[in-house]
Amino acid sequence: MATRRRIATYCGFAGPIVSLGAIVLATIVAPPETFTWHGRALSDMGRYGAPTFLLFNGGLIVGGLLGFPFAWRLWLESRNRLERVGVALLAVAVVGMIGVGIFFLEHTTLYLETSLHGLAALTVFGVAPFAGWIYGTGAALAGDGRLAVTSFWLGIVHPVAWLGWLVSLGGAIDTGTWFAVPEFVAALAFGGWILSLALTVSRRADSEPDVSAH
Repeated sequence: MATRRRIATYCGFAGPIVSLGAIVLATIVAPPETFTWHGRALSDMGRYGAPTFLLFNGGLIVGGLLGFPFAWRLWLESRNRLERVGVALLAVAVVGMIGVGIFFLEHTTLYLETSLHGLAALTVFGVAPFAGWIYGTGAALAGDGRLAVTSFWLGIVHPVAWLGWLVSLGGAIDTGTWFAVPEFVAALAFGGWILSLALTVSRRADSEPDVSAH
């Protein structure tokens, strides 16, 4: 059981590294006609037929799958109901991230008549900040001020990024103008939150007494 918990904790570190790493690498190798920061969305790198199709979508799917074992580990670590609700919402956001990779742009040319890409993306960006706020509230009630503050502020990054983007466009919603920037900032905030949770869980495990030594 201890080994499974340790592996699940490692998944909490690996998931964000894989997904964010794939996104960053894709932005580097993507040709200008596929992706530019000022004229495309991140998901354009996962569009069917794009050179970065496998890299981008594969990174999201693998990174998301790694999130499930960690969510299980975090659930076991939960100290109250609000923390468990936060973990459940984290898992929902992870499902959305996997969905972005599975239901990539123009997936309807291969399967399904209805595009589910927008719904999947909305699930990630819409649920992730609430997961942080609710989990942070639970952490505050448990007396864990540092984790509470981290969860709250990384959750706040999401709406601030989107609001800043809207203000820069004069309030007009245009997914072709710098849309990738708030997307990436939100992805960094979500990944950073999961990494902070993994670090917290790892430190708790290290501080626990080794009962096998007695």
